[in-house]
Amino acid sequence: MKKGILAIIAVLLIFMGLTGTAAANTNPGIRIDGQLRVFNPSCQIVNQRTMVPLRFVIEDNALKGSVAWNGSTGKVTVQCRGKNFEFVIGSSRVMINGTAYYLDAPPYIYQNRTYLPLRFLAENLDGIVSWSSALNEVRISFNKSAHNEKPAVFGYYYAGGFQELKENAPLFSDVALRWFETDANGNLFYEYQDNYGQVLDFLRSKGIKTHASVMFMDKAGLHTLLANPQLRAKLIDQLYNEVQKNNYDGVDIDFEFISSSDTNYFTIFLQELKDRLGSNKELSAAVFARTSTDNWPTGYDYKAIGQIVDKMVVMTYDYHYKTSAPGPIAPLWWVNNVINYMISTAHIPASKLLLGVATYGYNWGSGLNTTTVTLNNLNSIKSSYRVTEHFDYASMSPYYTYTDGNGIAHQIWLENKLSLNEKWNAAVDNNLGGISFWRIGNGFADLYSLLEEKLVQY
Repeated sequence: MKKGILAIIAVLLIFMGLTGTAAANTNPGIRIDGQLRVFNPSCQIVNQRTMVPLRFVIEDNALKGSVAWNGSTGKVTVQCRGKNFEFVIGSSRVMINGTAYYLDAPPYIYQNRTYLPLRFLAENLDGIVSWSSALNEVRISFNKSAHNEKPAVFGYYYAGGFQELKENAPLFSDVALRWFETDANGNLFYEYQDNYGQVLDFLRSKGIKTHASVMFMDKAGLHTLLANPQLRAKLIDQLYNEVQKNNYDGVDIDFEFISSSDTNYFTIFLQELKDRLGSNKELSAAVFARTSTDNWPTGYDYKAIGQIVDKMVVMTYDYHYKTSAPGPIAPLWWVNNVINYMISTAHIPASKLLLGVATYGYNWGSGLNTTTVTLNNLNSIKSSYRVTEHFDYASMSPYYTYTDGNGIAHQIWLENKLSLNEKWNAAVDNNLGGISFWRIGNGFADLYSLLEEKLVQY
């Protein structure tokens, strides 16, 4: 008993003397199943580990477990989700259902509360844990039904992206092969030359779903095509034949700038296409982002589309565009508003929604045409000019400023790993089907690095 008491005193002295001040100044928030929790005393960072008051987490409504404390031995017993945990204050050894495990940060007592490493606890209770450094928050989801499968990663493949595709193949669940176009007459054709068979064979060898993605972005041409039943049928026949010939897993439709007067025609087209493809082939559609406060006329009947398609790619980017003033491509507050509209107003099942992220940004220069920028472009600019990096916490977006050789000031807004992490959290918190991105081939290493960290939890 004396050894146990001495161990407790030793841990208290170490914690209070060496880490107490640092922990008090860096207390992180904790969000469980999307809702912010307020603990008193709060969470703490000790030796780069997030420590949480055990009882508050275990007895939370998300878990509804129980905690028992033996003051004479310093032993804590937890019953939760069919598991029995036994901890001893100051000891890195923990028993879970009779099996020994070891912590990299032992439990301690602070203000009469037992503190334990959050990640160890959450992951042993089938939780998904992530960290938001921008918000200084730990986020846990215990909604097991939402995590039976990995979130989909639906990447758009475009010209020149094969090497990047091969290097990052384990991260993709689906690839939309955006090499098809159509026209006002319903003709289906390749936009550019590629090694089509080689790409398809590679994807299938990796177990990645393939989608024939077709694009059309002409308002007048879309009216001619969509309003004519014979032309719709012509395109649908060709898509069906292409899917059967090359054994695609589905079709992805990317029709943009549809007139609001053609909204019903587009819905009819999607229903006809889905009926022809049948239940064993998937249909996805890319749509512009929208919020409940938007009143611009739209060619998308979001609710109706959501009832037809298997996946809806919501293009939550280009909030600021080439023709606008400089600003974030996808401010987080706007992304959250879009998600809320899609789920609460359009009543689209969350599992069908794929949150679109951009692997590009824009470079605004005074008096110059705004240009599209990728990570490679940004790195080239950094090697030529003195670039200052900033982070806008209001939008959770990074941006960069510099002055070029002609004395012209520039602003670049482009996502990074930190901002993408917040968007991933938004998708997970809302139980979306996953994410989508444009495009494979932009060399956006930050996205792949993030996915490597996130997907390993599933």
